[in-house]
Amino acid sequence: MPSEHQWPNINVRCLIAANALASLCFIASFILGSNLAQASQSRVVTSLLELRQQNVAAQEWDLSCGAAALTTVLNHQHDDPVSEREVAIGLMGRQEYVDNPLLVQAREGFSLLDLKRFVESRGYQGIGLGQLELDGLVQRAPVIVPIKTKGYNHFVIFRGVAGNRVLLADPAWGNRTMRRSRFLDAWIDYPKLGHIGFIVALASGEQAEPYRLAPRESEFLFLR
Repeated sequence: MPSEHQWPNINVRCLIAANALASLCFIASFILGSNLAQASQSRVVTSLLELRQQNVAAQEWDLSCGAAALTTVLNHQHDDPVSEREVAIGLMGRQEYVDNPLLVQAREGFSLLDLKRFVESRGYQGIGLGQLELDGLVQRAPVIVPIKTKGYNHFVIFRGVAGNRVLLADPAWGNRTMRRSRFLDAWIDYPKLGHIGFIVALASGEQAEPYRLAPRESEFLFLR
């Protein structure tokens, strides 16, 4: 049995061990908390990126925005799985492009007539609309529309409006919003046709439901 004068030394050792254990616990909790915070922050960033890219086919080439926009509509409005590459190859199958592949570059991409011919080859009706107003887009959304941005013509998909913001599925960026006034300025106004748009209707000519392209409040985030 230990003598009385040995007990204080044992208590000191216990106290030192307890303090060391407490310090280790504090450090571990700090590291764990830091890691959790970083993981949480990373998850938020990833979620925003996923939201931006959700249900939008990204264009693979500079001049393939029309093919990518059509891919998005077929995949996410009509649940018709097809890749942008398949659509682009189908669009390039026209004899004039086979004879002169550089014609696409000269025209700065595919035309709405090209898109119409492609969707009709898959059993849909491609309907071009002219003299459109913004309300007409809202009623018919999703609608593929041509805009002019940074000096170039570009196809995007109009999805809806919330307040003064317009929601677009942009093959070059993903889901994005524009202020209404900026969109109206960018939406190309042709001399004879006015503002135009293109919808992919069912074989009967009936308009399909927006399905996954229906606008959601949470998507009106990315103002560009």
